[in-house]
Amino acid sequence: MKSVCLLSHRPGSTRAAFRDYYENNHFRLGSRYFPFRKYVRNHVLSSVDDVDFDVLTEFFFDDGIDVAAVHSGRVREILDEDEKRFMDQRLIRPAGAEEVLLSGSARDIAPAGTRRQLLMLKAADASAAFRDAASAWGRQLAAAHDQLQRVSVDYIQVQAASDQGRFPFDAVLSLWLPAEADALRGLSPPAAIELQADVLTEVCESPPELLRELYAPDAF
Repeated sequence: MKSVCLLSHRPGSTRAAFRDYYENNHFRLGSRYFPFRKYVRNHVLSSVDDVDFDVLTEFFFDDGIDVAAVHSGRVREILDEDEKRFMDQRLIRPAGAEEVLLSGSARDIAPAGTRRQLLMLKAADASAAFRDAASAWGRQLAAAHDQLQRVSVDYIQVQAASDQGRFPFDAVLSLWLPAEADALRGLSPPAAIELQADVLTEVCESPPELLRELYAPDAF
């Protein structure tokens, strides 16, 4: 069970300050209350066009976890108070996602410094051809670029009911790069796809032993 979320720094702050607070404070606080199976932050380094988010987060849970129940009551109050310290809550945009591996080995724990190019995709129309086109394009990119360690795609499935807080893309195609690698350029999607943002990120992933150490749901 996986969800993704776009998060942004609060007005008057900076992307660097946002990342510092997230990595040194907020992720530890969230990990206290949520039984994450995997927790990944993809921090924006650069983008072809300006984007209004600083990180794409990925949350993985075991099947059967009632995330909404955990994210309620006193826990919701604690996290809400902390979010106000460093993020723009108007731009919190979560969604459920289905991750599909297109090329390379299955995901393990991303080494420090791993880079990941995120291609934010929108369907040109509502046809089922979008998924096929996105997957085919990802495999073509993998075949054409030896430096790519892995190519995966997240198809967005569960959205917010209102436009505010709605995840703005239909899929995220991930090109996994070595540490310090530059983003691929000159990428042209097939006709069924609109490439709405091309973002280079650095991956920060909490190892499972740290998630287990931090998890203390009764600690208020």
